[in-house]
Amino acid sequence: MRIMLFSMLFVVSIFAGDSKWESNKDCEACHADISKKWETSRHSKSHFDNNDLFKKTLLYMVKENNRLILDELKINCAKCHNPRVKQKEVTKSDKFLLLMDLDDTKEKYDKILNSKNMKNGINCTVCHNMNKINFDKSKGSNGMNDIIFGPDGTMYGPFDDAVSPYHKTAKRDYFVGDKPKLCFTCHYSGENDNGVTVYATGKEFDKNSDNSDEGCKSCHMSKKKKGFASNFAPTGKKPKSRMVREHRFASVDNSDILRDNIDIESYVKKNKFIINIKNRTPHSVPTGYGLREIIISVKYFNKDDKLIGKGKTVLGTKWKGSNGKATTPHLATFQGKDTRLKGKSSKKYKFSIPNGVKYVEYRAYYKLINAEMAKKIGITDKFFLKDYLFSAKRVEL
Repeated sequence: MRIMLFSMLFVVSIFAGDSKWESNKDCEACHADISKKWETSRHSKSHFDNNDLFKKTLLYMVKENNRLILDELKINCAKCHNPRVKQKEVTKSDKFLLLMDLDDTKEKYDKILNSKNMKNGINCTVCHNMNKINFDKSKGSNGMNDIIFGPDGTMYGPFDDAVSPYHKTAKRDYFVGDKPKLCFTCHYSGENDNGVTVYATGKEFDKNSDNSDEGCKSCHMSKKKKGFASNFAPTGKKPKSRMVREHRFASVDNSDILRDNIDIESYVKKNKFIINIKNRTPHSVPTGYGLREIIISVKYFNKDDKLIGKGKTVLGTKWKGSNGKATTPHLATFQGKDTRLKGKSSKKYKFSIPNGVKYVEYRAYYKLINAEMAKKIGITDKFFLKDYLFSAKRVEL
């Protein structure tokens, strides 16, 4: 009883004062498992200081285009990278002052962009304080501009009978079922300043979805399973068992999402080594950030295990600037070749087999950014540079 009373007092103290609701740590006392799973997600790393690719991309954009202002880019990106940002845009007068490199204005935006809430990424309150979503597919994803947040201290979710001694609760339909309305506020589509579509995951989904209750949650969270949304229980009672989902927001680094949704078959036919890849998702693979790739690498060996040949194919998109050179999607003036695998489709990739081959080995792996642009941008975090292997096999001839 003494331990329980201490825990309750501790949780109440967490939510006291102006800093409440700023961090997932404020939620862990009751939602420990959910919070721990979320910490493995890219949502938890959405702030530029916690994301080498995001940070270096913004710096690269400013270096390549001297009309861009770094803090203005950060504010614009925050509409999705952190929709709880306290300022939606940089005023015209502030743009001028930032260009003048005045300390007072720099300090003002440092405070806005580096608050505890911003540093904590797309945390619990970003999604669970959404009171209303005014999403218009014709306008693409607008993040916080499509969202009306509720009052601090009110949390919305899929249950109409949820109770908490620490915050108010209410049900909202976009948490129920598998429909992707909430996800699409940031993951539907977007254009850069040149009118080039730089991502269109939601549009790809709409084109290939079968209009069932298909959505993002079953793959990127989990299928519903028996568990606990909260481990809090009133004195003398047990936590309420519910059908819940994992909050890991699955990616290539924290799940088997590629193995679970991409089927690969390999075989030999005449003098060809054939790899058949089937994408069971309704969006293209890769999707989202435009510099992601899937690479299929093939190696040929003779009877002495000597490497005698190689082959490779890349599933990805190229982006070109006005000078015709490779650039980031958000600076591109046009999209180059797109070799990604479309949603709910399959394709055969054929490789010629050299003479004297005894066996073939292939590796299929995912890259969060292609090597050329990683070097150009200056990415150093190994998380973004490594190969995420999801299929490999040796085939005897």
